Amino acid sequence: MIDNIEFQKHFFRPVCNEQEIERVFNVKDANDYLLKLRAETIVDHMRLFRVYRNKALMDQNNWSLESSFDRSHYDAFLHHLPPQDQERCRATTHGNIFSNDPNGSIFATDYGPIITISDSLRFFLKFMHLALLDFGGTVPTHVRLNAMRIAIRVMLKTESLDFLMDPRGIVPRNIGEAMHAPIPYQLRFIAGHEFAHHLLGHLSEANVESKPIYFAISKNDQDYKPMKVYSGRQKDELDADIRSLALPHYETNESKLVLETALVWFGCLELYEAACEAICPKGPWTYETHPSARERFENLLTNAPASSSVELEHWRGFTATIDHLKKVLLEDVSLKAEVYETYGSFYLDKPDTEWRGPKLIDRVDYY
Repeated sequence: MIDNIEFQKHFFRPVCNEQEIERVFNVKDANDYLLKLRAETIVDHMRLFRVYRNKALMDQNNWSLESSFDRSHYDAFLHHLPPQDQERCRATTHGNIFSNDPNGSIFATDYGPIITISDSLRFFLKFMHLALLDFGGTVPTHVRLNAMRIAIRVMLKTESLDFLMDPRGIVPRNIGEAMHAPIPYQLRFIAGHEFAHHLLGHLSEANVESKPIYFAISKNDQDYKPMKVYSGRQKDELDADIRSLALPHYETNESKLVLETALVWFGCLELYEAACEAICPKGPWTYETHPSARERFENLLTNAPASSSVELEHWRGFTATIDHLKKVLLEDVSLKAEVYETYGSFYLDKPDTEWRGPKLIDRVDYY
């Protein structure tokens, strides 16, 4: 007879290697605990399980769930820190998770703080960039609107997170590269923001709240695995934003690049906040713990170390673009609220068009 533990391990084998399975079932430190959170979330949600099973099948010889999570944005931030700060941060467990809550968090655990960013944030940024950035008039207006809808739906947790299998459309290579280009720097900024909270002593037991890794999609379901998460005061958030750029010793051009991509991130976030205000009273980035995206934008533009090197006129024009898109978005929400509130998959265009390609059928065209 197979004992209960061996039976449970069977469910993890499609997405973990054998060494990782032993770590999941015999947690000894914070890194093991982070791996356990990742693995259990994936195994307990069939859509995520299918995504990661597909990833594992693409790399059968060298597959590792842990190494499948990109950590380059953490390493890039840490690499530029002074030695003492770098040592403190490297001693703190950090790494991405997969959650339908697209943000950065610091878990308060029995093994110490764990700094995380959800991989779903990449999807929000990718599609919001397609809606927002200047591609020289090559992206049709309706495709931009649909991209913004997909991005907002990711944040609202109504978009299925199976983009690996069903990418929602076809994007020309040059535009795809431009969409993705800011993301590593934006994630570096967000990672730096979370590390800054740690270095500045903002992680107080008095500011711990409970937040699930995976929010329930159906009203009949329960949120998955509530975790203790550090929350901060609004002043701390603004300070952590500045220190994310001030703590590392970047060259001038690199500091400017991280600053500018962070400003784009706050522009994207402002559009989400506008939609969230119209659709629901509270989202993952709440005003109780975070200043508004516009406040954070202005704070960086005024106080960041590299702010003197950016073109203020350009970024004032950028806020005007955000204001225009907010009007478009709010009108769309008022007329088509169901587009944002219905769970499923949304696309850049209709089937059999240049920006969509043929309609893909779940479990027929992809596993």
